[in-house]
Amino acid sequence: MHKTPEITRLIHENFLVVITFAFAQPQICDLLNERFKGEFKYLRKSIGELAEIRADRALLEMGLELRVLDDEEDISDKEEGQCFGALYDCDGRFRVLGFRDMANKIIHAESFEWDFQHRQVPKVICIAPENQRERHKWVRAEINLVDLAAFMGMLAYQSPV
Repeated sequence: MHKTPEITRLIHENFLVVITFAFAQPQICDLLNERFKGEFKYLRKSIGELAEIRADRALLEMGLELRVLDDEEDISDKEEGQCFGALYDCDGRFRVLGFRDMANKIIHAESFEWDFQHRQVPKVICIAPENQRERHKWVRAEINLVDLAAFMGMLAYQSPV
């Protein structure tokens, strides 16, 4: 059996990476475009590409941890009806993305796309593996990171310090 306080601590650590990337990335890109004329290849690589890879990894780890927590604590039953975004099927229809579906879509996504179109409400989009879309009946899941932050604010954990 896993220890819930340890899992929730790890979830919060990974969420910090995800939410920091989501809110900071647009501003950092603005800074690069406004203040750094020319190539600055390695700066752009570390701030853009490497930061996104780290955020993707934190998101995947968080998805796994959320799923383990749900298995132990039945979070999806307690959070029934809560919306974390939208789940789109192969016909373009969508439905509310619940807690367990959110964790599953993060885990099973082929890739992630970060949507900063609305800077105050960033989203991460989980893209279904192309060869499994028909069988699993989903194409993409859009996770509203502000809605996820609201959930995280209610998820208690004990600091190791």
